Amino acid sequence: MLSSEEINILGNIINTSFGKSSTSVSPTVSIKTSLSGDTMLVQYTTVVYLASERNLREQLGRFEDESVKIINEYIKNYKKDFKDMSGRTLKIKMLDTNDSVELITTSPYTPRKTAYYRRYTTYSYA
Repeated sequence: MLSSEEINILGNIINTSFGKSSTSVSPTVSIKTSLSGDTMLVQYTTVVYLASERNLREQLGRFEDESVKIINEYIKNYKKDFKDMSGRTLKIKMLDTNDSVELITTSPYTPRKTAYYRRYTTYSYA
């Protein structure tokens, strides 16, 4: 179980409203994190362009791979920051992950579609 000081450290690490953490590494990717009890929800969001409906599954596979890679890198940095600030290692276990695609724009005159790709990953920490 984490102490209230350690939970405060976790909150400071995930706070992206100001300071160093508010500057994004990539202008096209957003990662937001929230804490609830002993779980942490990481939400990855990006804008994607879908070329056509024929190879939609192939395109989504690429977005899925990219999102998993970026979230894993985020968690690695998250754990490193926690260790630097608290002096102890944070153990995180992935509980669930899922993704979704939400169309933003579409036109009957062009096959290109703009969409939000989101991945929600829930972790348990100790």
